[in-house]
Amino acid sequence: MTTTTCPSRPEHHSVWLDVDLDALAYNYLYIKKQIAPAELIAVVKAYGLGTGGLMAARKLESLGAYMLAVSNFHEGTYLRKHGVKSPILVMNGLLPAQIEIAVAQDLSFFGFDERSLRTADAVGRRLGKRARVHLKVDTGLGRLGFLPEDAPAIRDVVAGLRWVEVEGIASHEATPVKAEHDYFTRMQYEKFVQACRVLDPEHKVLHHFSSSNAVPRLPEVNADGVRCQAIIWGCVHYLPLPWPLKPVASYKARVVQVKDLPAGHNVGYSLRNTTTRPTRLGVVPMGVVDGMKAEHVGGGYVLVRGTPCPIIGVCSCEMMIDVTDVPAPGAEAGDEVVLFGTQGPETLTAIEFGWMGKSSFMSVLALISPRVPRLYWEGGKLIGSEMFCQPEEWEFSN
Repeated sequence: MTTTTCPSRPEHHSVWLDVDLDALAYNYLYIKKQIAPAELIAVVKAYGLGTGGLMAARKLESLGAYMLAVSNFHEGTYLRKHGVKSPILVMNGLLPAQIEIAVAQDLSFFGFDERSLRTADAVGRRLGKRARVHLKVDTGLGRLGFLPEDAPAIRDVVAGLRWVEVEGIASHEATPVKAEHDYFTRMQYEKFVQACRVLDPEHKVLHHFSSSNAVPRLPEVNADGVRCQAIIWGCVHYLPLPWPLKPVASYKARVVQVKDLPAGHNVGYSLRNTTTRPTRLGVVPMGVVDGMKAEHVGGGYVLVRGTPCPIIGVCSCEMMIDVTDVPAPGAEAGDEVVLFGTQGPETLTAIEFGWMGKSSFMSVLALISPRVPRLYWEGGKLIGSEMFCQPEEWEFSN
């Protein structure tokens, strides 16, 4: 791990993601209070929703997180490798070789059918260590898990497994965003409750069902615990936000060139866009591999000097913006570009920026290339960074 002195944002960064760990902590503690007495399982999957899973996990662990959760198996082993000791739940189905490692590293995981449960038992017996399992019930999503009607058979299987420790029972909503689908969520929850009565009649383990989008709207389905990520990061798939949450991430860049193009000049690949007026063009060194979408062209915009500037071209590694309307003295090379975040009196949210690309904030955040530095802020100071998924901690001189 490299140590250097860097009290402020490095000037050599032309694209970066600011990550506010104070906002992450505020959101986590606020949500935890709102859902009490239910437990909050903090999900840090997909590289911490693009913001850096290790730093997020460390921050949440410092706040006493009940449990962390990831989706990909290697996300769990990565956190363990870097010293995260909190309980970690891996939510994807694991292969036998992965179960072996999971048991050895104290990672909890889903038991989703008889085969996965018997494999976990065999691994536990071989290692002399009980496998920590959460039973996964498919109540209507059609994804990982056994059907509610199979609960009696699964109960009987578990009863004969000496080396499996059931820590919880879980399911997941199929449509938690739209109010017109709440009847389906409630139907799923009732199926979940019925399955739990069969699997855990004395209610000895954690029952967890709900997630970010439903938690503020449907507290009646919170059960004993909820699994949340997006809302801890200050996002859900609708506006306005249901609670006074803070944005954790701000995505920024710098203009590297400003030039004048005549009307009728092509911008970008495949002749997709042509200037309709004399255009002051700004070139920004980031593109599709950094989370941009081709769909941002023609409807998306960024902020430059507090002015909304249309996105008129997106390549793999560069973006072109129309800075014609930036007030005098006009845009210049080196100017800050805000994709989402605050610039002066203007704020553009990650939710809105995702919609501009006919997608979601998750499709932008989670696809930001690891080459983009993640800069971590706490108490108004830059405390570290990650780039290419390699953590770097900084010391500060007084």
